[in-house]
Order: sequence, then C-alpha cells, then structure tokens
Amino acid sequence: MPSPFSVRIGFSGLTFLFTFPSPVTLPREFTKLASAAHGPADEEFEVRLLTEPLDPQAPLFHTEAGTELYRTTEGWLRIYTPLIAEDGCQVACLLRPNGKNTLYYPASQWDRYARELRCMHLIGGEALLLRHNAFLLHSSVVMYKGKAVLFSGPSGIGKSTQARLWETHLGARVINGDRCVVMEKEGCFYGGGSPWSGTSGIYHPDQAPIAGIFLIEQSPENSLTPLGRAAFAPLFTQTTVNSWDTPFMDKATRLITELLARVPVYRLRCRPDEEAVRLACQTLF
Repeated sequence: MPSPFSVRIGFSGLTFLFTFPSPVTLPREFTKLASAAHGPADEEFEVRLLTEPLDPQAPLFHTEAGTELYRTTEGWLRIYTPLIAEDGCQVACLLRPNGKNTLYYPASQWDRYARELRCMHLIGGEALLLRHNAFLLHSSVVMYKGKAVLFSGPSGIGKSTQARLWETHLGARVINGDRCVVMEKEGCFYGGGSPWSGTSGIYHPDQAPIAGIFLIEQSPENSLTPLGRAAFAPLFTQTTVNSWDTPFMDKATRLITELLARVPVYRLRCRPDEEAVRLACQTLF
C-alpha cells in the first residue's frame, strides 16, 4: 500500500489539506496556492477509492445539476454524475461538521483521475466557506494600498476589464478574476483570493480589508451612485448560495446584510478607460 500523498493549499486566511492514496498530477490552482503552513488545517479532505456504489442510508434531500444531496448522520453527502459512465461507481464528497471530509473516486478509474485531477468543483466550497463566516462573490478583486477592491456583476459585464485597468493605471495587483472570498472577522470584512478563478487563471492567496465594492454596468459615460442597502439584491444574485438549505440561507443573508453596514457599495456605470479608474479610486481613497 503506497504512502498517502498530501498537499496543502492556502487562500484568504484558510488552509485546506488534501490526502490522496498515491501521487497525483496537481491542477494549477493547487500549485499556485500551495501552502507551507504546519499544524491543523481548517478543512481536510481524504480521498477514498470505491469498489461499489455508496449507500447513503438516508433519503434523497435535493437534486440539481447532476448532483444528488443527502443529509446523512455523518454530514452532507454530495454524489455527482460520474465523469465517464464506465466508472461503475460515483464521484462523491462527504462534508462532515468537524471538517474531516472525504472525497470518493472509483478505484477502477483512479489512475485516470489522478492524472487529470480536478476536485475543487466537488468539495461544496460555498458550504465550507460559510462555516468560516465567508462566502463566494462573483467578482474580480484587486489589492491597492493594502485594501481589497471588488468589481462585481454578471459574466461579461466588464469586471476583469476594470481590474486590469486598475493594474495598468494604478499599479494594483489582481488577486482573482472571477470569484472573491468575502470573509467577516471580528466585525471587519475582508476580500481575498480563491481557487475558483473562471477563465482568468489568476490565483493568489492574499486577503485584505475591503475598501469598497463596485457593481459594474457598461455605459457611454462614467458615473458613480452609492447604493447602501439597495445593493443587497444585486449582491445576493452574484453570491454562490445553497437555496435548498435554510440555515445556509439565513447565515448568508446575515453576512451580506452586515457587509452592507460596514463596506461602501457603488453602482459604477463606466467605459473601459482610465477615467473610470480615477473616478472609482478617488471615491474610495
């Protein structure tokens, strides 16, 4: 039996430990976010290999997008449609309340999965983050003068474009181009990098207090409007949530409400130009 192979990744103040039954080909997010931290991890995942299908021992709770969810005595079990039908067993994830989680793969195909490891989409990241008073916001995030600045909105609206413009004209550093971890710690909200970067391929582990959030709209003129609590609905639509889980929704709603009480949010109607950058920057700094 080969010795377990382990790797740690760190982002936004959290450490995740993955233990595999044999060496694997690490995806880019693992190599970019590799952590040298020691001691207990915030979340652990042990990979176990299945020779027969899982028996959840619980009724089916919810289904969505090829995923079956079960509330078992051990925790939330997510069983995913196999990547290839010939696997004969499921790919699955069990999230336990104590953070000692399990990823399941079919033993007959483990060599293939190990060569092309992709697992961050399996781990229920939004549920794990909420355990640490954090949530995923669909947004690009830059670091500027020791603060995080977020640009949020639907896909294709220009979030990553504004982030790159801040990099070009202000020397800001883009931390992630698609998903920001928003975390509450001791009454302060922080924005940081994540392993979920969309097509941007930008992975940085950094985290900093949020200076402000801009909800992007394309416009022939540059203008800013403070939103206050009116930002709740547009922010909520850009947040990864489990709508089928009432406690999840309650906590996510509370965090977003508290965020709006502490962090300025603006509607930024803008062109993709330097003037938009200067307008937003002068407003915050």
